[in-house]
Amino acid sequence: DAGTLEWATPSPPPVYNFSRIPVVTHREPLWAERVALPVAHGLSVERRELLITTLTDANPEIREASPDPSIWPLITAITVTIFFIGSIFTPWAVVWGTPPVGVALIGWFWPKGTPEDET
Repeated sequence: DAGTLEWATPSPPPVYNFSRIPVVTHREPLWAERVALPVAHGLSVERRELLITTLTDANPEIREASPDPSIWPLITAITVTIFFIGSIFTPWAVVWGTPPVGVALIGWFWPKGTPEDET
């Protein structure tokens, strides 16, 4: 019986690992004196949210919304691939390939509006 969290999941493991994010307060949380591990509450399932914790104590600090799925990473990958393959054969591929790569990167990293429904 090991005391780390990977031993708390059943075998075979479910696709979601843990149903709630456990808050770890001990080096070996399964051997700690608590019977049940505390969990973080309040994360939205309608939006993709991450729980950001402190570096040393792992105390929850903020909830950060992840971006929605986007086509821009695929477009960027395709344009960069064409850019590099074309640059092997002609230096003009660098000239003609830079604008599509730039447009794809701008589309990918352009800030998207998020609904401010935090309470």
